[in-house]
Formats: sequence, C-alpha cells, structure tokens
Amino acid sequence: MRSSPPQYAMSAGEISPLLYGRPDYARVQTGLKKCRGFLPLRQGGITRAPGTLFYGNTKSNSAAKLVAFEFAVNDAVVLEFTPNIMRVWRYGSLVQSGGLPYELATPFGAAELDTLQYTQSADAIYIVDGNHPLQKLKRFALDNWVIADAPIDTGPFQTQNLDEAITIQASAETGAGITLTGVGTSFEAAHVGSLFSFRTTDDTTVPTWTGNTTIAVGERMRYDGKTYELTTGTDTGANPPTHSSGEVLVDKTTGAKWKFISDGHGIVRITSVASATSATSDVLKRIPEGCVSNPTYRWAEGAWNDKNGYPRAITQHDNRLITANNTASPRTMWISLLGVPENFEPTVDIDAAFSPNIDGNGSLNEIVWLKGGSRGLHVGALGETYSSTSLNDFEAISALNIAFRKDAEIGSAAATPVAPASKPIFISRDKRRLFEIGFSFTQDQNEPLELSLPAEHIAAEGMEEIVWQDGLAPIGWIRRSNGELAVVIYDPAEQVLGWATMPVGGEVESMCVTKNAAGTDDIVTLIVKRTINGSVERHVEAIAPIFGLLPESTPIADAVHIYAAKTFTHASPTATFTGLDHLEGEEVYAWTDEGEMGPVTVSSGSVTLAGPVNQATIGISAQVEQSARTLDIVSAAQDGATMGRQKRAKAAGIRMHRTAAALARSISLEFGTAERPTGFQDITKPNVPSNTTVAYSGIRRVPIPSGMAKEVEYEFRPFGGAPMTILALVPVLDTADR
Repeated sequence: MRSSPPQYAMSAGEISPLLYGRPDYARVQTGLKKCRGFLPLRQGGITRAPGTLFYGNTKSNSAAKLVAFEFAVNDAVVLEFTPNIMRVWRYGSLVQSGGLPYELATPFGAAELDTLQYTQSADAIYIVDGNHPLQKLKRFALDNWVIADAPIDTGPFQTQNLDEAITIQASAETGAGITLTGVGTSFEAAHVGSLFSFRTTDDTTVPTWTGNTTIAVGERMRYDGKTYELTTGTDTGANPPTHSSGEVLVDKTTGAKWKFISDGHGIVRITSVASATSATSDVLKRIPEGCVSNPTYRWAEGAWNDKNGYPRAITQHDNRLITANNTASPRTMWISLLGVPENFEPTVDIDAAFSPNIDGNGSLNEIVWLKGGSRGLHVGALGETYSSTSLNDFEAISALNIAFRKDAEIGSAAATPVAPASKPIFISRDKRRLFEIGFSFTQDQNEPLELSLPAEHIAAEGMEEIVWQDGLAPIGWIRRSNGELAVVIYDPAEQVLGWATMPVGGEVESMCVTKNAAGTDDIVTLIVKRTINGSVERHVEAIAPIFGLLPESTPIADAVHIYAAKTFTHASPTATFTGLDHLEGEEVYAWTDEGEMGPVTVSSGSVTLAGPVNQATIGISAQVEQSARTLDIVSAAQDGATMGRQKRAKAAGIRMHRTAAALARSISLEFGTAERPTGFQDITKPNVPSNTTVAYSGIRRVPIPSGMAKEVEYEFRPFGGAPMTILALVPVLDTADR
C-alpha cells in the first residue's frame, strides 16, 4: 500500500518520548523526535537556530550576572556585574571613560551575583540580594552611575512591641547622637544602621486642644493625633489646627498661629550600641514629646537590618515598590507608599505603605519572587504560588482592600519569572517544570498551566533562568542546568507551544533581554563560559537575528549560524582576517558571500581563508550537534492503524524557504536492534554542497529511500553556516497490507 502522509507543521518542536504512542494528539502531529539547533516557527515550519555574536570578555573572565537597563525604547544598555564591579555594555561595546572601560564599585561579591533581583524605575534600578540593604543604582550618564543604600528613612517596621514591661525612652526629640535608654530591651551590635519607631504610651504632657482658651506662645496642644506649638497669639481661638507641616495662621480673630510639631510617630536610626539597654541614634523624624518625658512600650524595630536580614525578592506593581522575604520574615511583603517607592512609613491613609504577611497554613516556605500581572500581584514561594488583587476593581492594592488567594501548591524556584502577556511564566521548585499562571473563567480563579508537559524530558535536565524575547517571534530562552539553552515558542492565540534545544559550544551562565538601537527588536545577551586553547574564558555574546524570519531582501551572507562569531565586511575582497584573539588556537569556520569556508585554525588572532571574500562571519561551528528528526512516519489504513507493519520510505516532497544548503537521510528502526541510517544527502540541488551562495525556496522531490522496517524516520541537518528553513514534508511510503 502506497501513501503520502503529510506533515504540514512542525511547530510543536521536540516532544516527549512518552508521547510517541499518541499519533491522535495534536502536538504529536506537529511534533518532532528531535529539534536541536532548530527553532519551531509559529507559522508551522522549522528554521535553523541562530548563532551568537561575540562582544568581548567579562572583566577578568569572571563569572557575571547580566542586568537589563532600558532608559528608553531606543536607549538600552546591559549591566555586567562581576564580583564587586559593574561595567556597562551598549549595543555590543563597553562604555568607555578616559579611554578605559567604565567601572563602578558595587557591594555584590561573587557568591551574591546569582541571588540578585532587581526592578527598574525610570533612570534607577532597585536591587536586592538578601545580604545588603536595598540598593539604588542610578544613571546620570552612560559613564556616570552611582550605587548606594536606597535612602529609605521611614520604614518598614516589624510588629510594634506589646509587652508593657519592655520600654524605651529617648533623651531628646530631635538631633544627632541622642540616647535611647531601655528597660528589658536587647539592643545589639546588629542593630547599628537599623530604624526604630516610637509612639507615646500616655499623652500626659501635652493637653488636647480646646477652643477659646488662654495660652502662651511656646505652649503645645494636640488635635487629631498631631501636636502643635503656638507661635503667635494668646488665645486658641475657635478653629483647631489641622495641618501636617509648617506654620499656619489658624484663627484670624485671635491671630493664633500654630507650628506643626509631630504626628505622634517618631523615627531614629541606631548609630552605636553601648549595651543591651543603651543605644545612640540620630533622629530622622521628630520623636513625640511623650517618649522623651516618659518611657514608652509602643516602639517597633526596623524590619530590615543586619539582625533581621534584608529583602531577597522585589518588583513593582500598581505604582508601588514591593519587596519580600528576609531572614526574620520569609513570608512578609513590604509595600511602599503609592507612587513613592522609597517611603515605607505605615499610616492610616489608604495609599500608605503596609506589610502583609502570607498565611502559610503552618508552612514557612519563603517567598522567592514577586511579579505583577494582568490579574494582580503574583507571589512565588518555595511551596506554593499566590495571587493578590484589590477587592475593589480598578483600585490599586492597599492595606484596606488587598486579598490573597493560593493559585496552586506548586513550589517555585528563585528564578525571576517572565510575563510576556501579563501572565507570569515561572520555573518550579524542582527546576524540572515550567508553568504559566492564567485565569480560568470556569473556575473564576487563577490556575497554573504546565507548559513543559509536551517536552518534559527537555525540562527534566533542570532549568535555572528564563528570559523572553518579543519581536518577530515570541521566544522564551531558558538556561538549563547543564549550561545549554532550551527554547520555548509560545503563542496561545495561535495554539502554538513548541520546544527545542540549542547548543552554543559552551555553557551559558547568565542572560538578559534589551531592545536594539532602533527599538524594533529584542537582543538576547549571554555570558558563555568556554574553554579556548585550554583556558577558561567567559564571553559576552548576543544571539544573532533569526535568519528564517528576516525579510527576503536580506542577503544570505548576513546569516549567522556559528558561535562566538565576528562579522567582517571589506570593500575589496580579502582572504586574511584579524581580530579573532578570543578564539586563539581554535578551529573555526567562515560563512561568507562566497559560501562556506573552513575549517582553519586561528593563529595570532588571524585566519586566512581559501579565497578572498567581501564579507565573512567567522566563529565556532556546532553543526554536528544540530539535528531535526521526525517521529515514525505513520500512514493511514482502511483497516485501522498501521503501527507495527513493515514499511519503506521511497522519497519525499520537501518545501524549503531561503535554504542555501540542507542535508537529509532516512533511518530505519526495529525493536531491539541498532538503527540503520542511510548517508546524508544534499536536498537543495543536485551537486554536493560546495558553493553555497544561493538561497532556494520552493518544493523539491528528493529520493530518500529507507530499508524495510517497522519504524522509518527522516533526519535533517544543516551544512556549515548555511541558512536552512523547512516548511513542510510529504514522504512517499510503501506499507505492508498486514
């Protein structure tokens, strides 16, 4: 029986071996047995994965963390953090200062780089790592950055002390170096730098304001929780003072002017500790008079300090800066004043800062990430995920309206999620699954969707980091635990979910995404650890544009499918190229306007090709690791499925798009025996690939015979640096009747 079972789409990419027995499943019908070094396309085909362009080395070849910074859509930089140093990359080049790479000293050591989380606000980035106070990194110019403890003098604070036997009394309302004297307190060295707040226990020293009362200048009165001092007049008059700052003429008749003194809440910062009951501090916000004349038990220790630890997670949502998780409070979030990211003072106002704690039902699983989305603020903990929304639609979250709901008992890894469609996509705690948090209208709640299920074997290698590239293709780039890249193509509107793997000839250690100089597309920048000529180097590289998605007017010489590559363009043809010191002693290949050349070995930073060319991209090849392989080709039959019947492939109709060279072969398989592959053959033109200077588009019928076997598959490989895109495959198959 002869048949031609078509495969018009391969957009599911590489699927799990556990799905091989499900030809009825849509993702199997559009899936591949192997998709390594190729990208599935939303449109249905597969294209050769891009290579990488070499920018330079990290400082001292040290391990690094990349951080994206976008001041505007067409003004983006990549920040390289190595131990205690930050450098700035802008569109492939290091920002210079005085003829040398610009460097900024930072507090982050080698062990802290992987723990950095950050969020950008205008021209500043707030960074947390759990070991240091919240850091504010501010850009003044490309070569002028400042990093320091964020100027937060208003909070946040732990729960107020409720033990009336433990009190603190201040020596003065204002000033530097005032003394705090405690009874039953436990000041310690780790409190140095910490905030403390105070409220009066008893207001016995300042009377409540009363109208039309004789009073002398300098006397104080309280009204609505605030303390005022009379500066002019002798009578309180008929109108009480209500202002919150400065001096105001309150009653024209009596001429009473009142100066605002305090709202009843004072704040200090500890500068030294003499003993468990004595500390010195600087006043940041005036201490109420009642806390000076009398001790108070209504004090609260700062939430962030060397004793309690510092935040480990951070994001922005509803115009608030939100941090979470320190040593003392692993399930607490600290949410800033609405619109003021550096104000964490708790007040009774609806827009005030507040500090919600997530009820773990006995669990102490710490919060590891925060992410804003279309359905509220999402919170990832080690043992579960939550969403918090305002109880009132169209209102920003506040202490009065926030509500938390557990989405799922799926633990989260500390990797920062992405949210390409305002729906967080996060890595599970075991690092072997990838989930999206979406809203279920039938359940009226958020629910997790496991995106890694169709390719669970790829995710099972472990995932460490995910970034998202928009533009011509929505792509999630995932750094795997083995240093390779996994790729997820996800477009819910087109019902596309595809997976692939991408070798880069080294180990990826960090990634970030920024816009290109035109602001039209995303650039994915990598730190790649490579062994070059026997030495370990760390390269800063960018994933090249995906040639299969570029306009047809793009010359094929612009295709980049090799790694750690540099592109050279000369007005006059030349065969010798210099500037390849980063690949010294390595065997490299060149993709040129005259086709594929190499291999040649880099010596003294240069190579000489077989002939002169005007344009060449030179780098490391990973061709032998790249392969796209179909599942078993199964034909239909009138008497049911043909699984288990002997069959033989004869030929195939293959639709290609802008393909300069492509290799294919058949593979015959029988249970319990070794595979029987045929030799690879060029499927783009009759002659062997030698002068690959033309890109072919269209359909070609190619004889790719196989042996007689119960399973028959096709495998495709690229040639050299040549671009290759396959859109559809229709094999010709002879199948036994029974």
